[in-house]
Amino acid sequence: MFLVASICGMAQTPNQSPSNLPFEVSNPQNKKWQPSEARRIYNSACQLLARTIRPDKPPELHPQFTLVLGAENDEFVRDGAHVEVHLKTWQPEIFAQAVVAIAVRDLLQGDELQKVAHQSVLLANSTIDAHHQPQ
Repeated sequence: MFLVASICGMAQTPNQSPSNLPFEVSNPQNKKWQPSEARRIYNSACQLLARTIRPDKPPELHPQFTLVLGAENDEFVRDGAHVEVHLKTWQPEIFAQAVVAIAVRDLLQGDELQKVAHQSVLLANSTIDAHHQPQ
């Protein structure tokens, strides 16, 4: 009886991540993927982004989301604080792009995001293209 309870306790529910993954996983169709590869990509994407944003003192990035495998479309879904990465099948490149997008969004929230967007427009409007000829 104890053995059966232990085995049942080890079974994963669709929203439970394999051990030591920094994100949740839903894979109800049991799509083929490599959790160890996903962990490496997640860590690499976070480290590279952190060094790109602040090379002298990189921030620690730990974006939280649920990876949904077997979805109808490859897409990034944000509903308030809940974030999901939907993939039809395991695709390392798309997964890495999603990790970076989520981490960037976590870095720049609310007012900071609006400030960067506003400054981008101001900067774009204050520069003149040297090759542009007025008509």
